[in-house]
Amino acid sequence: MVAVLCSVTVHAMAQAPVEERRPPPEDARLAQQRVEFRRQALERAEAEVRDALAAQKEATRRLAEAKSALDKAGRRLDKARAAAAETRRAYDVEASELERRRRSGSGG
Repeated sequence: MVAVLCSVTVHAMAQAPVEERRPPPEDARLAQQRVEFRRQALERAEAEVRDALAAQKEATRRLAEAKSALDKAGRRLDKARAAAAETRRAYDVEASELERRRRSGSGG
């Protein structure tokens, strides 16, 4: 019964003049408001994307600078360790020489 009634209503609506098939002006106004709301939401979302992209680019730049500083510090550490090792070897040689002289009695 309901299906027949709905079918008759749909059939009558399809045969109605164009003016009767148009949504009421209130529905059109609400649809326009929804479209405007979605447009504004889209603009906000796109602005967020732009802001996030700018933040990512800045972070990438800072990361590159930090990596460069890290590499430079690593090279400095390597040089300092090499210099310390060389100094340690020179110290050991001098300390051994001094100890050898003390033992042999030549004392200096």
